Amino acid sequence: MKVTPFRVGRSRDVPLPAAVYGSASDETIDIIMFMFVIESAGTRVIVDTGTLAPEYVRRHHAYDFARDPEETPETVLRQAGIEPDDIDYVVNTHLHWDHCSNNALFRNARVLVNRRELEYAINPLPIHERAYEKLPGLQAPWMSAWDRTEAITGEQRICPGVTVVPMPGHTPGSQGVLVEADNGRYLLAGDAIGVYENWDSGDWRQSVAPTIHTNLIECYETFEYVAALDCEVIPSHDHRALTSPLFQS
Repeated sequence: MKVTPFRVGRSRDVPLPAAVYGSASDETIDIIMFMFVIESAGTRVIVDTGTLAPEYVRRHHAYDFARDPEETPETVLRQAGIEPDDIDYVVNTHLHWDHCSNNALFRNARVLVNRRELEYAINPLPIHERAYEKLPGLQAPWMSAWDRTEAITGEQRICPGVTVVPMPGHTPGSQGVLVEADNGRYLLAGDAIGVYENWDSGDWRQSVAPTIHTNLIECYETFEYVAALDCEVIPSHDHRALTSPLFQS
């Protein structure tokens, strides 16, 4: 089992209250875009596929997005000796623009998306249309892999030690990936837990929902569910996650 986090860009100087519901902090953070690669028993899994080019992001979204030349998804993979065509599965934790825009790059992969997420992404509430890129004259990039996209529900084991688990609240069909490694259990949490400030490992009741959510009650039901998994949580956008033992083996 090997799990590798790849940085594929960052949104700079984002106010912390944009990630932590109800926060009054004046702190700003860089929101790191990660693409995770899991290699287990001959199977390769990508968890989230990042964004398109910075100029595309800045044109359609209100973020100061930057990506170094060596941070494109193709570049980081090939530097690690992985060809995009060698990926077996793509798991989208949800279908917001920053988690699924490069699905089409992985031409041989089955793309696993929660059924509720697919349904909502096609017809979101107006306030969420930009996050799903349901905009005039624009087709959300994830739809380019529509012919390989599969709707799943609940928990689904996809290879030894790798299980997709439901984590609704941030979006209706948010999901995470539970990894059972030699040195412990870890959860790639998607934006259900985007930064460490969202999660209290000592008492899930003290956790704080992401600012963007479709159902606050489901956010806290997800926190309770995660606590019962008995695992280390890996937030989706926090640079501090790079120090996790999961990535040191």
